[in-house]
Amino acid sequence: MPVSNLIHHIRDVAESLRPAERKVADMVLGDVDFAMRASITELALRADVSEPSVTRFCRAVGAHGLRDFKMRLAQSAAGGVPYASSLAEVESGDEIGTLLDKVTESVVQGVTYARASLDPAVFAAAVAALGSARRVYFFGVGAGSGLVAQDAALRMLRLDVAASAFTDAHLQRLYAGLLEPGDVAFAISHSGRSVEVNESIQIAKERGATTIALTSAGSRLAWVVDIPLLLRVPATTEPHAPGVSRIAHLAVIDALAIGVALGLGPKTLAKMRDAQARSNGDVAETSDDGA
Repeated sequence: MPVSNLIHHIRDVAESLRPAERKVADMVLGDVDFAMRASITELALRADVSEPSVTRFCRAVGAHGLRDFKMRLAQSAAGGVPYASSLAEVESGDEIGTLLDKVTESVVQGVTYARASLDPAVFAAAVAALGSARRVYFFGVGAGSGLVAQDAALRMLRLDVAASAFTDAHLQRLYAGLLEPGDVAFAISHSGRSVEVNESIQIAKERGATTIALTSAGSRLAWVVDIPLLLRVPATTEPHAPGVSRIAHLAVIDALAIGVALGLGPKTLAKMRDAQARSNGDVAETSDDGA
């Protein structure tokens, strides 16, 4: 019978497993992100066991095989590895200073928690793809992901990267169909279940574009793209809780933009600084009489 959370189940049954299988269990629990990405050979090497032992472990914890195990593991990770927060919920009687403290600390903890799940190697691949792209289209919908997509496009434009953001389903599909090899389609979706975004990414992938997603571990979108930037952002049903997922996504976009900027040459950086100065009105204008 399938278990509701494979990570918790592995913890519960680890002591009853055979020695080799227990080594695999310890390795998986020690690095869930690695276990979700690794091949059977990599898993066996990391756990110092044989490949058949990895297969036996997968079956021992209720999976049909490695592929099924990895899918269930990703779903469990997306469902929430426990987020330890000692912060009290915002209450109607809180003073303004207390409210500010609680919200700020909640955001800091949430973003830090999300950052811990981000794979540096995958992040580096995203920076490289963005930095070398002919053009980049960002796809996102709603007040959260849609706004992050627009902010991302603006950040890339400031780096002299040809970027656009599309938040309308029809336009997303239309422009995804115009992408070609050398282009990048970048999806932003916390749930990874947005039908329009997922369809647009699939279209872009079929066209030969490099596909990137900023989404939750275990989401459907994460399995589709070439470069999945996976975050575990604390979920909450509290109506007064801050939008941590949106803030975490914006933080990652900022980090990507800085990563791209660090790889630019001096001429491009000078061009960017000049454009920024002009947008801020810092460039002196010449009067009509030439004075």
